[in-house]
Amino acid sequence: MKKTLFGVCALGALMSGGAMAAEFQPMGALGIGGAGVARTFDSHAPYWNPAGLAFNDKSFSSRIDASVGLKVNDGLADNVDRLSDLNFDTFSKYNAGATSAQTVTDTIEALTILGDIKEKKGTLAVDGNAVVGFQIKHFAFGAFGTIEGFAQPLPDTTNIVPNQDNTSTAITANQLWSPVAGTAATNPSHVYFSDTQVQQIQAALITNNQLTAVQAQDIINAADARLAGSGISADAATTSLVTLGQTLASPGTNTLDNNVSSVRTKSLAYIEFPLSYGHAIPLGSFGTLGIGATAKVISGRVYQSQTYLLKSGTKVESSDITRELTKNFKDTTQFGIDLGALWRPKEWINVGIVAKNLNTPEFDAPDVKDKDGNVLVGSGGKVKLKPQVRMGVSFDPLTWLTLAADVDLTNNETVLESNNYRSRNIGGGFEWHYFSWFKLRGGMYSNIAEKGIGPTATAGITFGTKWINLDIDGAYGLDTAKYKDKSYPQEARVQAQINFLF
Repeated sequence: MKKTLFGVCALGALMSGGAMAAEFQPMGALGIGGAGVARTFDSHAPYWNPAGLAFNDKSFSSRIDASVGLKVNDGLADNVDRLSDLNFDTFSKYNAGATSAQTVTDTIEALTILGDIKEKKGTLAVDGNAVVGFQIKHFAFGAFGTIEGFAQPLPDTTNIVPNQDNTSTAITANQLWSPVAGTAATNPSHVYFSDTQVQQIQAALITNNQLTAVQAQDIINAADARLAGSGISADAATTSLVTLGQTLASPGTNTLDNNVSSVRTKSLAYIEFPLSYGHAIPLGSFGTLGIGATAKVISGRVYQSQTYLLKSGTKVESSDITRELTKNFKDTTQFGIDLGALWRPKEWINVGIVAKNLNTPEFDAPDVKDKDGNVLVGSGGKVKLKPQVRMGVSFDPLTWLTLAADVDLTNNETVLESNNYRSRNIGGGFEWHYFSWFKLRGGMYSNIAEKGIGPTATAGITFGTKWINLDIDGAYGLDTAKYKDKSYPQEARVQAQINFLF
């Protein structure tokens, strides 16, 4: 079973192209906006809130489900694909007398793309889960497999000057200008750069570079013609040209041959084998309090790789990044503890809270290699599942309608801790269940810890019989981003689940 669940989760990551506290996976709760802490009383309770087992309304339940999701933030996938369209071996080497204006504009575009990646700090993330759960009265157990993978950009905007011919010597400012000489007289820049930005670039190219104002304008116009309509901000292009001008004044060894721009991919796949129990405590007129605990064995696998974007003889596309998510790994087995509480003041109201991974399980991470194939010092280390706390409420204002909402009380760090990428979701929705064999769900959730990904709408349907039925749920981001040069919702997810209820 372990190999099968790892395989399903890893396959989900590939189809989409997961110190950290992993995001709450919306197992069995996707369609209702990912809200499950106060409305899960069956075989999914070990994941959502073991206290829910105190209120189970079935003697036995079993759920089998799988889901996969993709999150794309502006600035990474689309920029990597832009870089792949440029020939590094051409624009990184300037051949005397043979370098064309195209080479110059490719150089400027490549540096601007790196600047845009640095400015936007875009990410690419995949996640998924595969679950087999069982509930018998107030006990529950099973296997809960999860994978979360992230791609983090590490742009190098220091080593940015092309080399002369096949030497390690940087080009001069005059060699950058010569192939585009004469552009200023016939093609003044008024499309892409503002007047203020033109002045900033001119100042950087003229100072200490022995270029005239006309020569600087030639370079600016070459960049303007190349980048207008590219989707890259003029601010990023201005920054890259100013930096290039300043570096040309004293380039030293800051050449493109030494550029180490890369994308770090890091994933955590783990299978929890929990044993959970929930117990109800009568509170008289104050209702009933359920308390629960989960003890779990966790088999974890950390994947980690580094893909270099500017390297002779290679061309990296955004699809290559997702393929790297499940390469180069280490396995670790750990133990975890979760605690939960669920208060039911009235039969139609539930308020729950759960604290997961209280003992901070940690997993070994593999080493990664540098551009030359050498192991990066300190690249291994540990990945931790830090404690996380989530609260939820659910209401049944009518016998056929449930309203629910969840909110993370902790900012959950992710595998991209060095980029300070965090997850803190809030979400909720409704479930219409007039018939036991047919249900409709709808909702929305959003990561309030990050501004890069907008709100996500959710929906779901259940059909079958009272005892055996099928859930199909989906999520669709309301904002879009680019991946492999096409626009997609910033977040998308699908989930399917078979339920056995007796």
